[in-house]
This record gives sequence, structure tokens and C-alpha cells, in this order.
Amino acid sequence: MTSSGKKPKPLKPSEVKEVILEALGDEGSYREQPLSLHARFDHPERHIDLNDVLFGLKQPWTSCKVDGFDEDNWQWKYKIATRDIEDREFTIVLALDPTAKKFTVITRWPDD
Repeated sequence: MTSSGKKPKPLKPSEVKEVILEALGDEGSYREQPLSLHARFDHPERHIDLNDVLFGLKQPWTSCKVDGFDEDNWQWKYKIATRDIEDREFTIVLALDPTAKKFTVITRWPDD
């Protein structure tokens, strides 16, 4: 969690990508489960699993926009449009902790 106090400025898309890639590490897999309970267990009909999310985060993104500030966890949320393993467009919303080089996927949905 980012330190409380003065709200930090949101990161630029290139900075968001840098933090995410660093969190994923050299081997390209995230060491901790980066999915919220909602993202992990809700909406199996969306057919977007952890492999799709990790693949999409490592690919060039269509867009990356600020999606609000989480006052409870003191983190900016970002909405990222990308593609999954089967080249389908989908959106990921994640909370980013740049200081700890961690992120949590809050939700994801297909863009069709």
C-alpha cells in the first residue's frame, strides 16, 4: 500500500506499464495471486483467466486510463484495454502500488 498523506499523482501509461512489468519479474509470472476475489471467482462466463490477464498485461495496450483513487488502500486504479491469448479485446481494472511494485486485478471483462 502506498503511504497515506498527500494523494500521489496518477502515473502515466508508460509508468504503469513499467511497474506492472517489474511486478511480473523476468520470468513473466507474478509470484503472488494478483486477482481480487471478484476477479478470481466471479463471472466465469467471461472466459478470462489469469493466463489471459498476464498475457494481456505484457502485450502492447490499446489504452490505459485512470479509473479513480481508492482512498481505503491509497492507490490509483487504472483501466487497461488489451488483448488476450486468443487475440480478443478485453479490459482490465487494477489497483497499482508503485512503491511496492505490486498490483491487484479488481475485475476484467470482454469488449465484445
